[in-house]
Amino acid sequence: MSARLIPLLLGIAGGGVLLLLAGCNLLPEAKTDPTRFYVLKSTAPGAAPTPNTGATAVRLRPIELADYLRTRALIVRHGDNELDFRDFARWGEALGTGITRVLREEFAARGAPVATGGMNAGPAEQKIELRIRVLACEGAADGGVRFHATWELLAIGGVAARRGDYRPTTLRWDGQNETTLAAALSEGIAGLAAEIAPTMAKK
Repeated sequence: MSARLIPLLLGIAGGGVLLLLAGCNLLPEAKTDPTRFYVLKSTAPGAAPTPNTGATAVRLRPIELADYLRTRALIVRHGDNELDFRDFARWGEALGTGITRVLREEFAARGAPVATGGMNAGPAEQKIELRIRVLACEGAADGGVRFHATWELLAIGGVAARRGDYRPTTLRWDGQNETTLAAALSEGIAGLAAEIAPTMAKK
């Protein structure tokens, strides 16, 4: 082979390799994370509340959640028994933490502020505890919203002074946008606070 042909052939081969590499993407393309995060929001007005001097000092226990609600994924229920955990629609905080935060804001706006912690924490006059169990907190595939909570005001010794079972039936979301679901569940929590707050007054 002529010595002059060798550089020419090497050049042609090198150019072919470059063209081949240019046509092949050796690194995977970066993909946008589709996950969206949501928070519950108080519906109470931002104005400072008028203190209710007749309200009983109350401590709010940690919210008790049904086991299936202990997840960061928003949930959509299909029928009575099927649950869809939305992996790409997640709570920005633990659900119990979010519910506690909204309840405190809603109670404060109604002049019935609550404290958090155990019975032995804080001033001695805080002798009443509020216990809340959240049994449902999800959307329904048909656009309905399921929010169900039971509550008890417990006096010293754990005796239930007042109790309730809260299940709103008018909450709706658009069935697709989880933003509307988070907003509807926020309304449900506000309604729960509205039901409980009047019972905190001394009688």
